Amino acid sequence: MELRHLRYFVAVAEVLNFRKAAEHVHIEQSPLSQQIRNLERELGVELFTRTKRRVALTHAGLVFLADAKAILSRSNDSVERVRRASRGAIGALSITYLTSMTNDFVDQVIHLFRARHPAVALGFSDLIPAAILEAVAQRTADVGFLRGIFPHEDLVVEDLGAEPMIVIMQKDHRLAKKTMLAGEDLAEESFVMVPDEGAMGQNDIIRSYCREHGFMPRLCAEGNQMQAVIWLVHVGLGLSLIPESLKCLHRENIVYRELRDPPHITAKMVYRRDNDSPVLGNFISVVRECVATSRETLRRAARRPRARRSDHAIEA
Repeated sequence: MELRHLRYFVAVAEVLNFRKAAEHVHIEQSPLSQQIRNLERELGVELFTRTKRRVALTHAGLVFLADAKAILSRSNDSVERVRRASRGAIGALSITYLTSMTNDFVDQVIHLFRARHPAVALGFSDLIPAAILEAVAQRTADVGFLRGIFPHEDLVVEDLGAEPMIVIMQKDHRLAKKTMLAGEDLAEESFVMVPDEGAMGQNDIIRSYCREHGFMPRLCAEGNQMQAVIWLVHVGLGLSLIPESLKCLHRENIVYRELRDPPHITAKMVYRRDNDSPVLGNFISVVRECVATSRETLRRAARRPRARRSDHAIEA
């Protein structure tokens, strides 16, 4: 039994006239009649009673009509779902990220993607950088957001743009009285940092900046993620340099200060080179659109006299 047999049967059952049904399904009346007889032989029952003057459904035909319509409806739904899936309109997407990247930019990406593709199921996991790369490489996540330098032959790494690093310290720190700091101001300070193995190059950026200003940072404590670094600063173990967008992770006992000539760190998006999911493709397009919008916003702001940089924008 094929779907076309069900369509022929439903066409006849709805008009109870073979000639009109044949016109509806665009075949000749004789082949249509033969197809219905073939269906009846396959089922082993009569679906219609036929006389020269009328055609009527048998009891079995009435029961079969409801089932045939349901099957055809599910078939149509399946075809539409397949087509929507091919466009990435339905499906699932697994996103992994650093908690420190849950900033306004990533918020914008998620909101825009959800608005355009509401039927896609989104999954989220908060991991450390090495685990993000492993999850994407091993296909347990489709896409990751993180910072740093991490060449990987199986992954595509797209820059989302650079942002300046700022100084975070306790409110009563001696440098908190200044509104703008120079690199030399930090020379005698104790630093809180992420361990090198999980920093993905961020510590190298900090050390390079300090070296340019005549000193090496004196490490006094380490936290495995930026939230831990902020907490360690909060309890008084030192100061730290963090990406500017992390100002959203505020604690009552800390303050942020800009640097006159800050180092910059680049946010990244990673995904497998061979992941051809249309859902992922749509997501990547939204990310790129948001990056372009952020860069244009920054360019416009830069043209305005004394315009302040947005806390969450990403620089070109």
